[in-house]
Amino acid sequence: MTTLDTKRWMVSWAASSSGFQGTFSWIEATIRQTMRLSVGGQAVRLRFANPYTYAPLVLDAVTLGLSTGDRADLDSAPLPVFVDGQTRFCVQPGSVVTTDPIPLVVDDLATVAVSVYTSGPVDLSKHDWANHILWSTLMATGDHTKDESGDAFRPFGFSWLWVDAIDVLSPDASGAVVVLGDSLADGAGSTFGTDTKWPDFLAERLCRLPSGDPRRRAVANAAIGGNTVAGLGTDLVGVNALARLDRDVLSLSGVSEVVVCEGSNDIYLGATPEALEADLCTLAARIHATGARAIVTTIAPRMGGYLWDSDHEERRLRANSWIRSQSVFDAVVDITQALEDPVRPGRLRPDLDADGTHPNSAGARAIADAFDLGLFAGPVR
Repeated sequence: MTTLDTKRWMVSWAASSSGFQGTFSWIEATIRQTMRLSVGGQAVRLRFANPYTYAPLVLDAVTLGLSTGDRADLDSAPLPVFVDGQTRFCVQPGSVVTTDPIPLVVDDLATVAVSVYTSGPVDLSKHDWANHILWSTLMATGDHTKDESGDAFRPFGFSWLWVDAIDVLSPDASGAVVVLGDSLADGAGSTFGTDTKWPDFLAERLCRLPSGDPRRRAVANAAIGGNTVAGLGTDLVGVNALARLDRDVLSLSGVSEVVVCEGSNDIYLGATPEALEADLCTLAARIHATGARAIVTTIAPRMGGYLWDSDHEERRLRANSWIRSQSVFDAVVDITQALEDPVRPGRLRPDLDADGTHPNSAGARAIADAFDLGLFAGPVR
């Protein structure tokens, strides 16, 4: 067996597109965005998505480099990105395009920078809340994708654009955990400019495991703030989990487990526990059909949150009772137990609370710490 035979492509980062959100009309401008990976590898692939627009996404030049972590600066010259050997490529409406392998060696938890030059207006498919600054040059300044310095870039927003997954050629990860979630996993309440969403903390725990440990996994975050299991979608909160499961989760590389951390917004919008239970069962069945394991979390307390009343709370408690007792999913992670105030049941602990609905970064760490890493010790398809 060769060294290459012992490696496999594994999704190491993800950010699901929530919808069409206008047009980037700055001609001859360059966007630079940073993403922290989970596991590292010997090469990288980027996946570009154009799920919600009616126009081809034409990208004139793309590079990939390692971020210094300081603004938009890179620590060395970035590498050009090709698709079928071409630097200029197009993503058709409703499609995804995966790049050719990029010979960039990346460590566990490395932060990469993707720079994209567009010569003309392009539609925006984006993940709305990156919790990091998105950088752009001024209009008509030309192609800055090869710049190591970030001097040409200015803050432009707080989203991730077009890239919805990053794969690595991993020598030792046994699989990939994908989180299908809402704002709780998308980092609402976490400290801005930090990688402190709960999937980030779970990735850190799994990356600390030694090489060869069968529990070692990549972690990809497919959460969208405001998302539901089966409710109506918008361009901000995305289509529901049932509608996006295949594209955002099951089509990713090396998926071994899917963690479903949704349901709170369904309850908020009026769903009955019985309807939510049926929809969660459908998610589990579709995950199992691929050979992956399905893990579900309880629905976190939010009694102190915006417009959450006693009726919402009663339905949350009934839904959680079913989640804890059902046998449809392979495992349950009780994040309620990790977050709930013992003095005021139904509310977040004060030290873990950001706004009554979402945990802060400390609360996100508490969620990640609630995972028994033994859940990831089973055989991988």
